[in-house]
Amino acid sequence: MDNFSGKWHATFGPMELVQQGDRVQGHYTYMNTVCPIEGTVTGKRLTFTYLEGPVQGEGWWDLAPGGRSFRGQWRVLGDAQWRPWVGSRVGFEGVWMTDFGRMRLVEEDDRVHGFYEVAGGAAIQGQRVGSELSFTYREASVEGEGRFVLADDGMTFMGEWRPLGTPRWMPWQGVRVRPGTQTWLVVLEVPWHALSADRDYSFGAMLREFFSRQPELRVRQRFFTNESALRRHCRELALVAEPVALVIATHGQPQGIPLDGGLVDAGIMEDCLRYVPDLRLVHFSACLLMQNPGVVETWRAIAERRGFAISGYSTSVDWAASAIIEFTYLDLVLSRGLSPAEAAGQVLKLLPFAGDTGEAEAVFAPAGFRMVGPAIATGGTP
Repeated sequence: MDNFSGKWHATFGPMELVQQGDRVQGHYTYMNTVCPIEGTVTGKRLTFTYLEGPVQGEGWWDLAPGGRSFRGQWRVLGDAQWRPWVGSRVGFEGVWMTDFGRMRLVEEDDRVHGFYEVAGGAAIQGQRVGSELSFTYREASVEGEGRFVLADDGMTFMGEWRPLGTPRWMPWQGVRVRPGTQTWLVVLEVPWHALSADRDYSFGAMLREFFSRQPELRVRQRFFTNESALRRHCRELALVAEPVALVIATHGQPQGIPLDGGLVDAGIMEDCLRYVPDLRLVHFSACLLMQNPGVVETWRAIAERRGFAISGYSTSVDWAASAIIEFTYLDLVLSRGLSPAEAAGQVLKLLPFAGDTGEAEAVFAPAGFRMVGPAIATGGTP
């Protein structure tokens, strides 16, 4: 059984919890109101009720590996809609807006490492002692050192930096990025045309138009042609504090994604997505990736370890057929509040050709739709 005791910064403000056995009690402070919360822990999950003024509600949180963060959902009692609630322990872990742009820090015991987006990307690493982090940084053409001091509430830091070998210290401040109410649908896509004479088309542009009616869903599309570009786009996701549903639209093979003469397998993809704070779903709009039983078990292990759902196809699939399947699937998850597992089941009922192992219709190749991993939802029942 994991332990939720400690101080947290979360979606609805600072929170302090005390756990004794499987029972948890505590409070969070939202808009200057102290709100009591209590619940029971089973494994990694805390199921709780809360009282916010006259409003009562319920929810659940799952503790991430290492116990530094949690994510889950809440709803007002009697309400059908669930909404995200995430948090991390008071410390340097999280996404920050700083003097040098957004920064993602990861805390492992007293070691802190991460990156910030300046001059093409920069790395940072150091040691934390109490509320102070002493670090070194590395940018494209310069290295340096610095220190941050965390505020008592964990929401800001004050600090300074200097290039190595120089005497002058300069200020570096940061404010924690608190998750907003939106969910991000991010489409990473290969260019589908083979020649310059071919007409351009893209799946991401279609999804952006389709979901434009959803005010709290932000759709972003990026293109990649090699592993380096794929890693760069995944790195950008680590700077997003809100829930993310990721679609990777590409060519596929049973062992992985062919790119620029190489192959991106499950291990590389896990590494690319390691530090995304609140990843809920990874869907591969790609043929054959779920065909090899051994590879599927690897995807399943990644999904269980990281706590997000993974879906894709076990056979070759016609481009038009996959578009119909995925519009339906993503709409059920992102608009209708179904978990990925529930949505996958509904897709097979609504679109029987999606599960065919033989010919479906003359214009459709068999799709062989599959989903592995836990049913982690951006909405709906946990």
